[in-house]
Amino acid sequence: MMTKEKVLEIVENQNIEFIRVEFLDYAGLTRARTVRRAQLKEAMEKGINFSTAAMSFDSFDDLIPNPMYSQQDGDVFAIPDPSTFAIVPYRKNTARMFCDLTDVNGDPWAGCPRTVLKRLLQEVESLLGGTMHMAFEQEAYLLTDVDGELQPADGSLCFSTDGADIQEAFLQDFVYSLEAMGVATEQFSSEYGPGQLEINLKYAPALKATDDQVTFKQLFKHIARDHGMVGTLAPKPFQHLPGSGLHIHMSLYDAAGENLFEDFSDQRGLDLSEKAYLFIGGILKHASSLVAIGAPSINSYKRMQPGSWAPAHICYGAGNRSVLVRIPEKRRSRRFEYRAADGTCNPYLLAACLVAAGLHGIQSRMDPGEPITQDVSVMGEVELKERGIGWIPRSLNQAIDCLAEDTILAETIGRSIWEEFIKIKRNEWAKYCRQVSEWERRFFAERF
Repeated sequence: MMTKEKVLEIVENQNIEFIRVEFLDYAGLTRARTVRRAQLKEAMEKGINFSTAAMSFDSFDDLIPNPMYSQQDGDVFAIPDPSTFAIVPYRKNTARMFCDLTDVNGDPWAGCPRTVLKRLLQEVESLLGGTMHMAFEQEAYLLTDVDGELQPADGSLCFSTDGADIQEAFLQDFVYSLEAMGVATEQFSSEYGPGQLEINLKYAPALKATDDQVTFKQLFKHIARDHGMVGTLAPKPFQHLPGSGLHIHMSLYDAAGENLFEDFSDQRGLDLSEKAYLFIGGILKHASSLVAIGAPSINSYKRMQPGSWAPAHICYGAGNRSVLVRIPEKRRSRRFEYRAADGTCNPYLLAACLVAAGLHGIQSRMDPGEPITQDVSVMGEVELKERGIGWIPRSLNQAIDCLAEDTILAETIGRSIWEEFIKIKRNEWAKYCRQVSEWERRFFAERF
């Protein structure tokens, strides 16, 4: 286990001079300071101060109107977590550590998503007798700038070897850098869109897996830039091409390594335990709110359209990629996959909310009903209503409205996070509503 003392020893022996201390704001953007080697010991003991206002900035890097945190609200202190220490292989004499946020007294700060996730994972162990594991699968595009316009970096086909061949230098640099920073990959492939990749990270205890996803988000952009490209996790960068999603696999294991989401006597035939079904029931119950957390950008809702291989309805099923929660085939270990997220989210906040929803499902015994076997995207409104299948929110504004009514989620993750996240996203929606696109300009100018 990495300790403060071990970190200081490595920094000294490896001649590390610059250490980035980082956390994510509610918009999912990295906020950081860099300390020198001589200041690292004090930073790990006392933390690095940041204005609380850093949590009230939106994705446009603007302080929102009427923020909960502003210039008069003092500081939080970022305490580097030694377990996240990693040397940054693509930068000279540099390392990185993720942080938990504390208040001026050194107590955990209620507004820190990573701290909330840690608390909820402790509740999982206490209530369910097991450790939550997660694995993140991220789709992303590599783009190049052609005469001022971003275009896919190659024309590779879905699951072809072309993408791996054309982007060999980037992919090997990226995968080796991830592994050098302690992030294991299982596989990668060309995805449905040209220049689009999917990289599967190896499952791990949920906090480690979420830290790994944050590392992924950063490295994909940084290393693409070093290779003269733009690496983007944007959910729908092109109208005519497939979108990029983020899928989170969840499982539960006890200390002896037994899968607590597995039960071979399952009457529904999916080999899932009662705990697993009730957990899924909680996710479906809070589905509309979770979409606001997992798909928190205006662009997100242009990806999640019926028939697009992205979920548009609230249901679950086995092997079915049109559903919100998918159960992989039986030949794979028993787990389930949440599919309504993308790379614009804060992974800590999403993981915390998924756990919160699942725990609510177990505590309130929320049975999810029977799994869906058909393609939901081709069902008519009458059939959807008869089967009790609802739509996920169709816009960020609708999703935030749903989140604003979810008092259970608010109390579980903390009202300070809940309220400020909602304000940030409403501010982003308002900015979007004022924009006039070139498509609108041409269509309305010529038609009316």
